[in-house]
Amino acid sequence: MHIAPDEKIETFELDYDGKRDRWNGYDASTYARVIERYEARDEARRKYLKEQQLKKLEEKNTKVDESKQMDFAKVEKRVRTTGGGSTGTVRNLRIREDTAKYLLNLDVSSAYYDPKTRSMREDPLPDADPNEKFYEGDNQYRMSGQALEFKQLNIHAWEAFDKGQDIHMQAAPSQAELLFKNYKVIKEKL
Repeated sequence: MHIAPDEKIETFELDYDGKRDRWNGYDASTYARVIERYEARDEARRKYLKEQQLKKLEEKNTKVDESKQMDFAKVEKRVRTTGGGSTGTVRNLRIREDTAKYLLNLDVSSAYYDPKTRSMREDPLPDADPNEKFYEGDNQYRMSGQALEFKQLNIHAWEAFDKGQDIHMQAAPSQAELLFKNYKVIKEKL
């Protein structure tokens, strides 16, 4: 019995370039099948993405309809609450729509604005109607309200310390305030 080999082995005598030829044995007719496979995959991908976009548009339209039916007062309350957000001091409390105080009067000889301390001591518009003014200068706040009382309290603490009493405004502010109240009561009685 004679068993014949089922594979035919061909031997080639190749030169230097032939051994290193990348395209040796390449059949160009098989590449057409590769192109068809990739085009089919791209077509399926396009179809899938189009379906996804249509689904998103439908969901978006239904969400808009639902939001129109919702009570907007409840939504506003939820937005204004701090739900786990960072709590800290706010650096700028100015509402952004308001005109900045250094832009109220652009005249060079008007009130000086100190950019480091962000203060403008004088009134930038001294001739304007006081009822229509938005900002009257930082000095206006220094001579009114609790600022004036605080200034008097400090002066009283300094004078009492100079006279020999053991009082210091920064070390014991409650004690200094109590002594100042007692001083005012005694002064009224006299």
